[in-house]
Amino acid sequence: MKRQPIVPQPTEALLKRLFDSGGSVPLSFELFPPRSQVGRATLYETVDRLATVASNGFSVTMGAGGTTRTGTYETAVEVAERSQRPVTAHLTAWGLSCDQALEAAEGYWAAGVTRILALRGDRPRTTQMPKPSGFAHATELVEALRKIHPFEITVAAYPEKHPEAETLDADIDHLKEKLEAGASTAFCQFVLDPAAYGRFLDRCADHGIDVPIIPGLMPLEGWERLRGFARANGTNIPNWLDQLFAEAEKTPELSAHLATAATVEQARRLIAYGAPAIHVYSMNRWPTPLALARLLGYASQ
Repeated sequence: MKRQPIVPQPTEALLKRLFDSGGSVPLSFELFPPRSQVGRATLYETVDRLATVASNGFSVTMGAGGTTRTGTYETAVEVAERSQRPVTAHLTAWGLSCDQALEAAEGYWAAGVTRILALRGDRPRTTQMPKPSGFAHATELVEALRKIHPFEITVAAYPEKHPEAETLDADIDHLKEKLEAGASTAFCQFVLDPAAYGRFLDRCADHGIDVPIIPGLMPLEGWERLRGFARANGTNIPNWLDQLFAEAEKTPELSAHLATAATVEQARRLIAYGAPAIHVYSMNRWPTPLALARLLGYASQ
């Protein structure tokens, strides 16, 4: 029998190169304020598990209309103290008066939380209360924050367009306004098609934007819930993911493994498209985010 020639192994496989780099792609993890003592225990475990791989720190969300303002502050301070990592506190313009927003910012600064994600915010779905007279847009909030302290300000970006924007170019113009007002970084709404992020980077460059634009990565667990969230936000849902998780339903024992593998593939492609870092929407859970970090080369400490 004729011997088959030996096929050389690839030396530039992206995941291997990332692993060999020892976690050189910065990671941050988004958390939300817990609503119960059980939730708080879950949050603490997640922070403890992810602290050693959170090279870019954590962020803590604020509910629609500023509804978790106190919880956001308490959680941000607790996470910063517990993890010894920088924390980015979300601060919304909608739902808070100007004084309330700036009072919250002063509280963060006094507590040593010097990173803020400045957002317009969403309207609460159930409240009947009128909107307080506050900052109308995130741009105004950024300008006000810049005047009171030298915060590191991040803003939101939408690779597939904010649902309320008329066009993607108009949305990118708005992003540029927020950056020119004093923000230095942007966190992206998650995408399920990493190519959309790559195209977005190109469009931003065409608009003269050159700051770090960090993609959001949602672990692909609980597919039906995540799919509904994506549809509500106008996020494109690739057919291959629908097909993958339809197969997972036939063999539930495989679901967690497929979710982790697909999440790593998403991260790999985002990095290939030029992601300078990755912001992981952890949903206060640690297993898949930690598995991702390990596969990107982050070692136990």
